[in-house]
Amino acid sequence: MEIIDAHCHIGHGINYSLSVDDLLRQMDAHGVAKAVVVPVDRCIAVNNIEGNNLVLDAARSHSDRIIPFATANPWYGGRAVDEIRRCFDAGAAGLKLHPVLQGFSIIDEVCYPLVEEAVNRAKPIYFHTGTPVHCTPFQLVELAMTYPEGHFIMGHAAYADYWNDVSAAVSAVGNISVETSLHLASFIKSLKDELGSDKIIYGSDAPKTSMRVEIDKILRYIEPDADREAIFAGNIRRLIGKGC
Repeated sequence: MEIIDAHCHIGHGINYSLSVDDLLRQMDAHGVAKAVVVPVDRCIAVNNIEGNNLVLDAARSHSDRIIPFATANPWYGGRAVDEIRRCFDAGAAGLKLHPVLQGFSIIDEVCYPLVEEAVNRAKPIYFHTGTPVHCTPFQLVELAMTYPEGHFIMGHAAYADYWNDVSAAVSAVGNISVETSLHLASFIKSLKDELGSDKIIYGSDAPKTSMRVEIDKILRYIEPDADREAIFAGNIRRLIGKGC
């Protein structure tokens, strides 16, 4: 069964670090074929170009294993849009935004130019969610309704404080998927039962969590194999398309 990890970080951050080689070793150890990779915390917040270059370079060196997602702080305005355009032109498969680290709310129009650039290029947009008050499930619903032609990934399924809103929020629109990292296995199973397997995407958030633990949550609590296959690889492959 193919496994694509939909959310990993590489680089040297303030709170965590992971090199490309160490990521590949973890992937090999746990049977992960490919990984979606984004920059670390400080590069999400401030040093966008540094982080994006590391991710893009890793993908060029390991094109069969690494799928790059780029980021830019929307407060940089036109420079942020230019950076995301540069990254998309260089092969980035999606956009990662982190309202907490980047200092905005999902419903703030400051992020619209970046979202529009991704939507216009049919690139999925991954939002960190769950931390009050910047990134709640229903804030993502409002953005998804504003851009119905886009596709949004609810990162960590709002793991911190708003998990009980996830199912209702995703059911309210047709263009949000849920990424599983950090959640209890029982909650992931309940989401699958309520939403169906086609709305759920496996991710580990490595190195902040264990790839093995996050994989085991799916293997132990999700069945049949068709649902596992969708969650582990099929859904993220469908969103990314030929970039995956």
